[in-house]
Amino acid sequence: MRLWRRFALGHVRRVPGSRRLATERPPPKAFKGSNIQAGSPYSKELRLLAHVFETATAGDPSSVCDAIERFGEDVLNPAGQWLKVAGRHKTTVLSKAMKNCPKGGSILEIGTYCGYSALRMAMALPGARVVSLEVDPAHMVIARNMVAYAGMAHMIDIWTGHSKDVLPRLPQRYGGRHQFRLGGVFMDQKGSRYHEDLSVIEQLGLLLPGAVVVADNVLKPGSPLFLWRLCKGSAYDNHIVRVKEFAMPSEDWMSVSVLRPEAAVEMESMSVEVPTVERGKGQAPQGAWPVPPEELIQLQWESDRIRAQATRPGRGSVSFAEWASYAEGMKEKMANHGIFETEDAEQLESGAELF
Repeated sequence: MRLWRRFALGHVRRVPGSRRLATERPPPKAFKGSNIQAGSPYSKELRLLAHVFETATAGDPSSVCDAIERFGEDVLNPAGQWLKVAGRHKTTVLSKAMKNCPKGGSILEIGTYCGYSALRMAMALPGARVVSLEVDPAHMVIARNMVAYAGMAHMIDIWTGHSKDVLPRLPQRYGGRHQFRLGGVFMDQKGSRYHEDLSVIEQLGLLLPGAVVVADNVLKPGSPLFLWRLCKGSAYDNHIVRVKEFAMPSEDWMSVSVLRPEAAVEMESMSVEVPTVERGKGQAPQGAWPVPPEELIQLQWESDRIRAQATRPGRGSVSFAEWASYAEGMKEKMANHGIFETEDAEQLESGAELF
């Protein structure tokens, strides 16, 4: 408890001549990755935080993000472990997509984890408010410390709670639905919730015309109902980008969707104070997308199963080879229903643009 209390309090100071906040003093020397027992609760995330404190420069978000990536690639990867952050190729996709967000809106992230993507988006969009939701209170504490150490606490808000509970109440924290408008959304939570959370955001009328919605891991573990909703609906212009998974020899996809202006106007005109949660087998509240085929509903169940297995400690986890095989099978089955990649992240790395 002393460890959590020490970092949950998060003493910070203002950087001279800047609006940024940074930690008031270096973290205690006792907080080192070597002092954290492997296999203990949140040991991976605490070792990550210790690694950042030990190797990154306080007040420098680029240095913090680089340290996070090095921990995933140089520390965890050789041990067959994976750090779930949108690094390397995924950062390129996320940053290029978010730079096309309409001006004047906030950025919503669902699934903070340790704060990596929130930092990347804040750097890509100077001056924009990033609002991030995290279901796990321990991850929230780690992320808030990561953001404070990077000197970005003035740009990033991190809330804790389940998205189904927090999303409907979140606009009231920022002056109401008509004040809390979103230029971008990044989804990196449980993939089977993507279509439900997007529906809540739409029903609240929060999306600006041209808003950009990015979703990670839509191939592995996968979000087949979300992709079906996007591809078979008429509200968004969609890109599905093939990417190399960060620090893992496997393919993944990220989806990038831009809200059409006429759809944004319709959503705002039909907005409600109390949204209806969209269920997996049903249609959207306004009936805007067709009922998915049974095979995709089964794929959604399989994605939840392997996700649960991957988060299980010890030998119950999923090997890199198993992930790669799973991704190939998911890709083949979704192609049967007209869902396939349309872009390649390597081309974006070479200078190509999404839009």
